[in-house]
Amino acid sequence: MKVRQLTDLGTAKFRTWLESRKPGESPPPSLFDGEDETKELLHREIELGKKFATRFELGCYLVEVFRDLPAQVLLSEKNDGLWNWLTVAYFDQIGKKTSKYWHYVVTRRGHAGSLAYRHLLRTSFEMYWRHGETSLVMLSGDLSTWGDMSEQLTSRQNIAYHHGFIAAANELYLHDGKLIKGAASRLKPARKRRPGDSGGRGNVARLALAVRRLCRTYDTHELPTNEMLQLLPKEFARFVAKSTLSTTSK
Repeated sequence: MKVRQLTDLGTAKFRTWLESRKPGESPPPSLFDGEDETKELLHREIELGKKFATRFELGCYLVEVFRDLPAQVLLSEKNDGLWNWLTVAYFDQIGKKTSKYWHYVVTRRGHAGSLAYRHLLRTSFEMYWRHGETSLVMLSGDLSTWGDMSEQLTSRQNIAYHHGFIAAANELYLHDGKLIKGAASRLKPARKRRPGDSGGRGNVARLALAVRRLCRTYDTHELPTNEMLQLLPKEFARFVAKSTLSTTSK
């Protein structure tokens, strides 16, 4: 199937349909190849029947489909209709769970700024394009799942684009391709923690703070991952111990 994009009319109809859709319902056929709702965009083809176990697999596939095209242009606002149409094309996998419209329609003006990073398909492409294999830490869920780890790793550009940080997170928080329990948990405020409560220690939010401190002394963008793990505080020890790099936290 040749790649298409949703027109402004098609995007508006998709948004309206999403707001009233019933569980298990597929988008109207006009959003797939309607003359007014869609138009051909690129001389590329996708395999409609292809199944993806994770958003990581989807991101890898799309990077290959568009491998000789400038990714920055594909991710620009003028091509938002491309990602919206691709969502329609793979909706049987992406739309298994009822979710917010911004996971399906690229949304540039949310209540607190741009929500484009929350688009399930567009972000799968972008993060695999930027980080390759280490993007698994944020894309390990199925196509219909966003998840707290994805939110924490993609909501801020200084984290989402930081190769050293993402590589470290990939080593710390994945085991056999699955997120380790507690990786994205929240650390309770001191006043709400019971004595001995270590819940949230060493989580991805704490990693952001630790890497920020390391930036004062080291170039964390270039620092080898095994060295970064060795420099992390003791609270990360249980995650470091499970790392494939087999380092020991100081």
